Amino acid sequence: MRKSEEKVDMFEEKTLEEGVKSTRALIQSFLQTVKAFRLYETGHPILSKFLDRLRKDFEHYFHEFDSFSLQIGEHRLFYQGKVVYESQDLKESLSFLFFKDGIREIQFTKGLEFREILDFLNVVRKGEHVNRMEDDLVTLLWEKDFSHISFTTVDDFLGGSGIFVPATWEDLVKGSEFKGFPDGGLGEGIFEKEARQELREEEGLKQLINPSLGQSLAQACQLTPDEMERLRQEVEQEQTPEYLFFLINNLIEILLHLGEDVDAYENMISYFERLIHSLLEQKEIEKVVTILRNLNETMESMALKDKQIFAILRILDASSSPQSVELLGKAMKTNGERNQDSILQYLSFLTKQAIDPLCLLLGELESGKWRKAICDVLVELCREEIQPLTKYLKDPNSFLVSHLLYVLGRIKHPSTLKYLEGLTDHNDQKVREELLQVLNKFGNKGKDLLYKLLKDPSPEIRAKASILFAKTAKQGATKPLMEIILSEDFYKRDYEEKASFFKALAETGSEEIVPTLKKISKKRRWFQREKWNEMRLCASNALKMIEANKRSVEQSFH
Repeated sequence: MRKSEEKVDMFEEKTLEEGVKSTRALIQSFLQTVKAFRLYETGHPILSKFLDRLRKDFEHYFHEFDSFSLQIGEHRLFYQGKVVYESQDLKESLSFLFFKDGIREIQFTKGLEFREILDFLNVVRKGEHVNRMEDDLVTLLWEKDFSHISFTTVDDFLGGSGIFVPATWEDLVKGSEFKGFPDGGLGEGIFEKEARQELREEEGLKQLINPSLGQSLAQACQLTPDEMERLRQEVEQEQTPEYLFFLINNLIEILLHLGEDVDAYENMISYFERLIHSLLEQKEIEKVVTILRNLNETMESMALKDKQIFAILRILDASSSPQSVELLGKAMKTNGERNQDSILQYLSFLTKQAIDPLCLLLGELESGKWRKAICDVLVELCREEIQPLTKYLKDPNSFLVSHLLYVLGRIKHPSTLKYLEGLTDHNDQKVREELLQVLNKFGNKGKDLLYKLLKDPSPEIRAKASILFAKTAKQGATKPLMEIILSEDFYKRDYEEKASFFKALAETGSEEIVPTLKKISKKRRWFQREKWNEMRLCASNALKMIEANKRSVEQSFH
């Protein structure tokens, strides 16, 4: 028995080695073709040679194996747990291209058509330059509706967070330290002036009362070299990170010992608000983050009186005011890369007061990275209550509306659908496309709005809506879909749209559509023959899908 088992193990190991070897060879051919797609235009002789070789390589591969399945890591591609491709170059890496959009496995199955290979390569080429806030690789692949290419994804809801999380101790120290006030900054102006004034009052007054013999009043008021050096040292001290921490801690300590004097609280709140506003104007985001962090830590670590809690909350709210968010937006637009970590930390401190100004800022930003960060914040701020967002769905800025739909789709609040009624007729196609993505997340509850999109002016949206409508409404979608397919001019539509509607009809699983599909597949017309032949082909494919689904169900029972 042991020898028999060893032979089986050796055979399986040899089979795996052959599979890995063949997969690596096909991957190499695939990568070379992808590079050719980047370098040459469609129809170029060199590109045609690469495509022809790839087609033959796929055919040869499928003579040995039924499927070509790849698991996707951040920098590697795997075949049955074995590494078949690795690249650390994020710009060139094929694995990272798929990984960053949440694709974790791609499978090509036997029967793969050359047209599908071309479409897949075109999607890969387009995916390298796609605007992530408007589309992604998963959506582009889904739109192609491949018959022999499938992929597995992860939910991007758990993707990024607007909060900076240090990976190492050095990152933590770097994210916490303070660089001090630069020359001409807020601290220098205030503290240098106070120091000079104090010295002049103390030393100059003595000279005015009893000036040295022969000194003029102006000479008596001049600072000595020792005084200048002492002043320079004090100013430098005020500019150190430790001094800023010392100042903030002292101010907070004063806040905690104000007693019951209401005016004193108002004065302290006003001072902090002015300080935050001034720092934001200078784009010193990191310093504002230090203030907000210290105030938050005070709230969490100490037992405070109501007046003290109220005062700190007022100060924290100052960072979420329309003026503060507007200044933060200016920092994002000008030197956002330099202040990236600080801006992300600042966003994590925002309160619900920031929702309106964030929505306005979202409609202005050009950077996809910052739009994504703001969307992440809005998801967290509006998770329990979406009404502050819904009023902007009527905003004339369709760019803003699209992004808010993205936010609502991530929140998936039960009341969302009632706010989407008017968007099925929106004049911007991108808004209606984003609406489709949102409706897809609400399943059967969104079928009524999906039905309206079956008559959308855009063929692409009608095609996508038909598939989603069938998946959500199931057999309830049969009659509406049949009415559209049997309408007088439906056969004149583009092939892609017709194929989607017939596929949707097959997805319903209804047996009552079979006679009609057979009738269409056999019927011939002399006028518009090419368009009608497309109808016949679509009907035949739908019948095959129904039969395949039926066999699959029967096999599952056995």
